[in-house]
Formats: sequence, structure tokens, C-alpha cells
Amino acid sequence: MTHDFVVNTEDVNEYKYRVLTGGIDYEQYLRNPVVLYIHTRENQKEENRGSEVVGRCLALTVDGTKLIATIEFDEEDPFAKKIAGKVQRGYVRMTSIYADVIETSMEPELVLEGQAYETVTKCKLVEISIVPIGGNDRALKLSRGEFDPIKLNKVNIKQTENMSQFKTIAIALSLSADADETALLNEIKTLKLAKETSDIKVAKLEKQFSELAKEEGTQLIDKVIELGLLPDGLKAVQLTAYEADPAGQKVILSKLIADKEAANVLAGNHSTIKEVVLTGKASIPASTAEGQETFDYLQKHDPVKLGKIRDADPAKYAQLAKDYAGGVRHPQSK
Repeated sequence: MTHDFVVNTEDVNEYKYRVLTGGIDYEQYLRNPVVLYIHTRENQKEENRGSEVVGRCLALTVDGTKLIATIEFDEEDPFAKKIAGKVQRGYVRMTSIYADVIETSMEPELVLEGQAYETVTKCKLVEISIVPIGGNDRALKLSRGEFDPIKLNKVNIKQTENMSQFKTIAIALSLSADADETALLNEIKTLKLAKETSDIKVAKLEKQFSELAKEEGTQLIDKVIELGLLPDGLKAVQLTAYEADPAGQKVILSKLIADKEAANVLAGNHSTIKEVVLTGKASIPASTAEGQETFDYLQKHDPVKLGKIRDADPAKYAQLAKDYAGGVRHPQSK
């Protein structure tokens, strides 16, 4: 009579540890593939003495993470036949394996949820037993030597969680997943220093920009006051508004200046025309070199360029207007 039993999987068992099926060495076991009842090798009851072996394992096969044993019972032995009958009728279904531990591991990636003890990564199979009640359907009983039980070390769950967090942090920092704590700290320090340096540079640039904006604003406001568009007593208020919105105030003030200067230029032209009509002579204002651009020349021959100067370089535009008000004229504008 033969039956197939799953004797091990890589699940966490009732005792809160697990065994890797691929690490079970059963080569020696298959040379003497005994199957016992409840791992009993001595102190049998008198009537069962000599019946420790109830069968033999004909084959061990691996199916994924499962280790499956094909067991044949010794039906020539009364006790073994009794156990075989209970298995046949479904009263006994469980098995357990006895093994010598060779290697264990506490690596976080080998620890599953609910696991409290380290993972057995390598062991040597000693025997397989039929059991009425086991730790679970695939319980493994461990041993060191012939009968001495081995105690597995407890897994430090907190440390395992920390290691998992370290790996997540390492990957986020573009380091290898197995980077140690020192490497993580060094990378964090480097990033912190880079951020502090960057913050200092940004603060310096912001200060420079603020100073330049304030200087530009002061020049525009002074020009507005000079043109009589704003009382000198409101200079501080207007400068505060400019600092709060440099771009918006620059557009407003530049337009006020341009409109006022254009009006002044027009008024100046009217005065010149009036003088010519009344006296029959035209005044001879100061002029510039032949190739130099002046307010009157640009206004007459290239108003588009004059507009661009007004928007892009208010200071230059103001100087051109000031020179014009002082009598500077281009020869070709006469």
C-alpha cells in the first residue's frame, strides 16, 4: 500500500519558522529511507517494540516549494498495518520530517509575515514520520546530532522592518539596495550639504534681484516725480508698491513716463512752429553727430525702435527724452 504525502513547504509553520525546500539534502536519507511513527526510535511500548519502522519512502519529488514523499507501508508488521489502515481510511493524514540543521538565515527577504524565528536554509533529512497531530500538515522537527533538539534564534522583527526601510531609502537615493547604514548616512550628508549650498546661492540671487529691482524702481519713480506725475512726498509709498510687484509697476510707470514725454515733445513742436510763424525764423537747437540716434530722429524715422527702447531700457529712453528736452536734435530731423 503506497500513499503520497506533502512533507514540507516553505510556509511559516505553527512554531513560527519555515524551511526552504530547495535546501533539504535527502541524498543520504534515500540510502535508508525509513518511515517511523511519531519519530519514535526508543522507549516503545513493549507490545510495539520492534515496530518502530512502519514503512519506507520509495521516492522524494519536488513540486515548486513542496517536497512530496511516496510512502509504502510494511503490512507484514501488525503495528505498521494498523497505521496503514488508519491512513487508508483517512484517520491519519499528517507527516513530519526530522532533520539536522546545517544553515539558517535572518535575512529580511527570507522572513515572511507571522514568522518569529530564523529561516532554515539548509538541512539534512534524517527520517520521515507518520503523525496523528503535527505542527501543521508540513511540520518539520529539527535536530542536532541524533536526538538533541535545536533551538532557532528569534527574528528581530523591528530590525527586519528597519532593514526593509533602509532598502527603500537606498533605492530612493539611487544607491544599491544592499547599501549599509554608513553609505546611507554619507549620501544624506552630501545631499544636505548640496541643499544648504543651493539655498545660500538662491538667497544671494534673490537679494541681488531685490536690490536691482529697487534701484530700477527708484529711477522710474524719480522720473515720474521729475515729470510732475507724482508728488515727492509719495515716493516711499510708490517704492513699496514697486517692491511688492516689480513687473506690474514697471509697466505702469514706464507707460506714464512715455505718455508724458510724448506729450512734452508734442508741446515742444507746437512751440517751435509758433515761433517760426510769429518771427519767420526757426531756432537752431543743438545737434548730435550724423550717425547718433536721438529722440526726435527715432520718433520720426523709427518709432518702433523707440518703443522697444522704452520697454526694454527705460533709463536709455529717459536719457533720450531728457536730451531732447535740452535741445539735442538730429541733423536729419531738421
